[in-house]
Amino acid sequence: MSAAPPSSLMVRLPNPLGDAVMALPLISNLSRIFCNCRITLVGNPAYESLFGSLKHVHNYVALDNNASITEQANVLRAHDCDTIILCPNSWSSALVAFKAGIKQRIGRRHHLRSMLLTHSLPAISNPKLMTELYGELCEAFGEKRKVDPVYLPTPDISVSWAPSDLGYYMVAPGAAFGTSKQYPAHLMAEVMNGIYQKHKLLPVLFGAPAEHDALVDLSKRLNHPYIMAKQNSTLGEVSCVMSKARFLLCMDSGARHLATAIGIPQLAIFGPTDPKWTAHAMDAAIFVANGKLNCLGCHKKVCPIKGHPCMNELEPKLIVDEAARLVG
Repeated sequence: MSAAPPSSLMVRLPNPLGDAVMALPLISNLSRIFCNCRITLVGNPAYESLFGSLKHVHNYVALDNNASITEQANVLRAHDCDTIILCPNSWSSALVAFKAGIKQRIGRRHHLRSMLLTHSLPAISNPKLMTELYGELCEAFGEKRKVDPVYLPTPDISVSWAPSDLGYYMVAPGAAFGTSKQYPAHLMAEVMNGIYQKHKLLPVLFGAPAEHDALVDLSKRLNHPYIMAKQNSTLGEVSCVMSKARFLLCMDSGARHLATAIGIPQLAIFGPTDPKWTAHAMDAAIFVANGKLNCLGCHKKVCPIKGHPCMNELEPKLIVDEAARLVG
């Protein structure tokens, strides 16, 4: 039986930034299907500066994942929603919704969590674009899935560390997934030095607070001017600066999906992750990978092969040459 149309709908966002961005088409489709419904987003406190201003979202609830199940449930209960859609596939997210007493709880079957749900969709079996997988959650209401382009409005704010002119590109060298996803600093520096030598574009480095030391290490390897985002910058500030950049140089990370939503090109370095999950909006993206290997897409957080060839054997010159396509 399909879920009843909600009067007040809560959407629990995925925890990774990239996945949260890829849930945007789901949110826009829900607002279209239930145009008179109050929609509340629940997620990482750091994401409020990005998602809190969406025109079809009435409220953003910051939820601390480090809080206890009971504390999280109390936060959700206070907003008195009759339906929740759970984008995360975790047991804990379903338990929080159950303990909050939300009448309709929609998510995917995973490790017996369906006993905590009122309406469950099949577990994910094969690689598929996350934008489509999240979009399928609408089917719990008997509605057809519609996947709009991923879009985020950028705030018009003053950012103290923003470049004074438009001759710059953004660089996000980190990846929360693990070390296997990160291009080594000495090679990334070669790429950035090559881009500056060819195009005189100023790089703007940014990352999560925990990546600050790695950003400093990378900056010391550069032989040209650069700008580094302030360590306490909000994602709203980052998106504002990114919206005026020529392109983004990154891993297959949340930064790539943020750039997609903002509408700037991306030059993304791939290794252990499978593009079948994340390769949406490819008209504005260039993916670079070590095509000589047959172990790409292994999804291992630490490379089991000596020398980590998918990253260490990827030539910087190849990336510099691909960057020229975006600069031109």
